[in-house]
Amino acid sequence: MSALLKLKAKDAEDLQVISAVLQDAIAPVCDMVYRDTDRNFVLVVQRLCREQQGELNRICCAVNLDNITLTQLKGFEQQDKARMLDLLAILPDEEGVQFVFAGGARLRFTGADWALHIEDFGETWPAACSPCHDDETGQKTEKLDAGQ
Repeated sequence: MSALLKLKAKDAEDLQVISAVLQDAIAPVCDMVYRDTDRNFVLVVQRLCREQQGELNRICCAVNLDNITLTQLKGFEQQDKARMLDLLAILPDEEGVQFVFAGGARLRFTGADWALHIEDFGETWPAACSPCHDDETGQKTEKLDAGQ
């Protein structure tokens, strides 16, 4: 087992690093919760371990966003617990932070003094497939796992 990742962001520059680490993470809607009394949002994602050379694995990663005053959903319903979202980016905005998912889904959090923490937990497992994205020409590019 490789070392577990643990990072913290408090500004837009830090957020770029965490966004890159979590790009293409799978985010089950059932693993999202906003705790109003604590002004805290918690999400568990299955992130790609890009830091490992030669193999493509996933690991569970806790995402904890503190000091937020408002949460807004777009493009999905919190009651759709079976839905899986593909995380594309985490971006700062004028009033807080946005999580951008494939298909137009978004989570927007308002809070001037937000802090974002991520921490891996558990063991890695082989990723079933590699994400694909549009290239510069607008064509889909697909990456297959090693051995396929």
